[in-house]
Amino acid sequence: MNALVRSAVALLALPLVLAGCGGSSPAASGGREDAEGCVTDYVEGRDYFPDKSTVTESELWDIAYHGSYKTITLTDTENAGGGKLTYVLYQCGTPRPETTGDLEGALAVQVPVTNVSVTSFNALAMVERLGKIGTVTGLSGQLLGNAGKDEWYARVVEAAGTPMSIGEYTDLNEEAVLGSRNQVILMSGFGQGFDDISNARAAGMPGVSVSNRVERHALASAEWIKMVSAFYNAEAAANAEFDTIKAAYEEVVATVSGRIGDREAGYLCVAPERGCEFFHGHGAETLVGRLLTRLGVGNVFAPDNPAPNGRPYDFEEAVGTAADADFFIVYDPMGATRAALAADPRTNRFRPFRENAFIAGVDRNFEECRAKTYLDVDVLARDFAIGLAPELFPGVKGTCFA
Repeated sequence: MNALVRSAVALLALPLVLAGCGGSSPAASGGREDAEGCVTDYVEGRDYFPDKSTVTESELWDIAYHGSYKTITLTDTENAGGGKLTYVLYQCGTPRPETTGDLEGALAVQVPVTNVSVTSFNALAMVERLGKIGTVTGLSGQLLGNAGKDEWYARVVEAAGTPMSIGEYTDLNEEAVLGSRNQVILMSGFGQGFDDISNARAAGMPGVSVSNRVERHALASAEWIKMVSAFYNAEAAANAEFDTIKAAYEEVVATVSGRIGDREAGYLCVAPERGCEFFHGHGAETLVGRLLTRLGVGNVFAPDNPAPNGRPYDFEEAVGTAADADFFIVYDPMGATRAALAADPRTNRFRPFRENAFIAGVDRNFEECRAKTYLDVDVLARDFAIGLAPELFPGVKGTCFA
């Protein structure tokens, strides 16, 4: 099911049974007793988090450290009011902070977490990169289903010890949710028009919003690995991963800067089975739109298209809008793209399709790439650059786009 086009469904109003030393109220999430690094000699005022992260790129979240607990505040991307979501992460073996005053309504979570569920494919990639897949006890049905068609997902599910299905997004399975005893559920924050996180929190479930896809810049999206890592006390690993991604990303940008030439590109979806109404084009206000700008490329779908997830075009409008395009980036799998083009001969009116001047998602590991490319934004940028200017990358093939 395509999360960007599905209709949001109401969350089952189920209380979550919580375990461990954090209590059992809906605002507190305890942990299993086998958490590593639990404090046995708590001293007030001592710093229990030697490894810390600093947010340098994200516009949506921040973190602060307070001795025995840390607070994460992030923009509630689902609601237009610009409110904040707050998570209080307290070290196992230390007192649970009172969630009053500025922390009113915060989700309190004992860390490091040892029992989580995941419904966000980007979050799953981050957990895997941090080496914490062994903590995953539940996955959405969509993520579990990907194990049957994608080698990376199969390895992840095996490493997690065959996690149970907890349903689809906010349409969660009652018995699975009640029995999971999760400390957190890492969920996708898709932005306005969706209510996954809002419904989860309203029902007393420990839903954590992973909203990297709503960020406006590529490195900001990648930096969410630091946010996820805070729940594992794995900031040192996340900082190292992010620094590596950033260096590689900036190397790609430096390689192509001023060298691609006067190109007009479009980032779009064309496959009907993936929710496209002929074309679905992304404008300048999207993460990819800004990436094209960073690479020095024009965006034919930018005018009058400020929506964060793009907008559909009918045929005649698409022809007019894309008349100047000389290159397309299609985010459907190549097989589905070819099928869609063959099914509608009118697409031959678009020069990039007529001249095969486009790249599309790889077929074999499409789902793996869908999970990883908004973390590995260096790979995303390099794939785009290889398609736009292959002469700058002699002998190099794309990883997630062909």
